[in-house]
Amino acid sequence: MRVRVIDDEGLRQVEEWLAGDPVGSAVFGGFYGRAVERWTPLLSAPERHGWITYDDSGPIGFIDLEILDAEAEISYYVCPARRLTGLGRATVDQVVRLASENGARFIHAAVEPTNLPSLALLRAAAFTESGPNEYGETEFEMSLHA
Repeated sequence: MRVRVIDDEGLRQVEEWLAGDPVGSAVFGGFYGRAVERWTPLLSAPERHGWITYDDSGPIGFIDLEILDAEAEISYYVCPARRLTGLGRATVDQVVRLASENGARFIHAAVEPTNLPSLALLRAAAFTESGPNEYGETEFEMSLHA
């Protein structure tokens, strides 16, 4: 798996994926479903990063990373056609690598409690579960060592 910095084409791809994905849209659609409008202005900030993930067959999903005071907030997505193929783990490994390379010392992630594959993935990737947040999502964290 490789990544490329998200551009207008990538933002439109994100919107297209979510338009055809009721499950992903329920979680991400409010923000990323209008990625061109909502995500574009945020990506001009030095602490905000976005990538499209891809392999030899084409785009797989996206990564959103925001780092403030060495603490990263992450979001990641694998398109429906590519789910349950091991790409989620590869995506999370990329997120951890990219967060570390961009100065993060700590990573936070929040997952809907009904998203069983993502819950299992973060647990298997050595994230620590820290309980529910104010939105009812399950919070995870990981400390990155220098």
